[in-house]
Amino acid sequence: MNHENDQSRKEERFELKRLGGKAELALIFGLLCLGVSFAWGCWKNPTQLAFSWLIGFIYFFSLCAGSLFWILLHHATNSGWSVVVRRFLENVAGLFPFLMILFIPILFYGKLIYEWMRVDPKDSLVLANKAAFLNQPFYYGRVVFYFFFFCVVAWLFKYFSKKQDREGAPYLSVRMRHMSYIGMLLFALTLTFFAFDHLMALDYHWYSTMWGVYIFAGAGGAAMALLILVSNAFVRAGYLKDVFTKEHNHLMGKLLFAFTVFWAYISFSQYFLIYYANIPEETLFYVYRNTGGWFWVSVGLAVFRFIVPFLLLLTQPAKTNPKRLCFSAGLILVMHFVDVFWIIAPQQQLNEAGNEITASPHIAIHVLDFLIPLGFLGILGYLFLRATSRGMLYPWRDPRLTESIGAQN
Repeated sequence: MNHENDQSRKEERFELKRLGGKAELALIFGLLCLGVSFAWGCWKNPTQLAFSWLIGFIYFFSLCAGSLFWILLHHATNSGWSVVVRRFLENVAGLFPFLMILFIPILFYGKLIYEWMRVDPKDSLVLANKAAFLNQPFYYGRVVFYFFFFCVVAWLFKYFSKKQDREGAPYLSVRMRHMSYIGMLLFALTLTFFAFDHLMALDYHWYSTMWGVYIFAGAGGAAMALLILVSNAFVRAGYLKDVFTKEHNHLMGKLLFAFTVFWAYISFSQYFLIYYANIPEETLFYVYRNTGGWFWVSVGLAVFRFIVPFLLLLTQPAKTNPKRLCFSAGLILVMHFVDVFWIIAPQQQLNEAGNEITASPHIAIHVLDFLIPLGFLGILGYLFLRATSRGMLYPWRDPRLTESIGAQN
């Protein structure tokens, strides 16, 4: 099969110069956005800078983490259909080292974001009971492990995938499949604790046993939406013409639909369990987000993150129609950002109010909440395009390539 692929499939590369300097302009735009944001935030409002930076970071981190999940799942299940689009996932997950650099401001401004870093455990019984976990030396150690894991695993799978492009050795597929088994287990644990440390710990009083899977559901669905948009954009630009078919859209559409339902199920289950238990430390999270202007954001998430995509993707033709599928994917990516904003921004208000709920809290939106993510988009978008141009556009010597091209639903 490998020999057949070598003879029937030609190398296909993405030429960055075909964009006519647009990629470089995106990089400059991204650097300018972050530079202006950082200068303004340091001068005017470091706390706002810290929270807005966290919003941008978590959004793009979740896209990279979700992409790594799909890579691991591809190899663990020995999937054939996804070979054609796998290189896009590898290049997105390959951005983890750059995300590690973009994480540095959060380390410096951590005390402005996380109240537990400013409170003496002697002054808080709740924090005293959690001090074995929520202490700065242990936290920094966990951060090192998180990025070590994500960077190394993403690099290994991309390295062996590109090595297979050069050598065409089928054993590399087997090696990656064996690596993916332990990788899946460690990924689940690492993403869960990363979500605990950087989102659930925004309020050290609050906790949810479903938080890890909630963040995973959002990241997995958003990464699949990104894959749909990227792969269809390359097809529209004239690439992948001989390998990408409507069946790939259909398969990705089904996975996007599944994760849309999965996200809604986890979201409702978490809300219902907290509502039913009625423990004050748990309910504050939802009470605040269902009060005043934040109530409409919560309603918007239910409608545009679940109901509308669910209806748009429900039928089979909807999953094979590129325009409708890409619209649904774009909507999910936008609402995923709203979800991240909905998790983080209210806590900034609560911190400023001493965790007291006002009569009707307003939606706190600051220009940095958009400027910083746009900066991340420009920089990471350029790095993704550059990585894509430095190798084959798809794993052209993977032994399952023929199966992928001829995939049927």
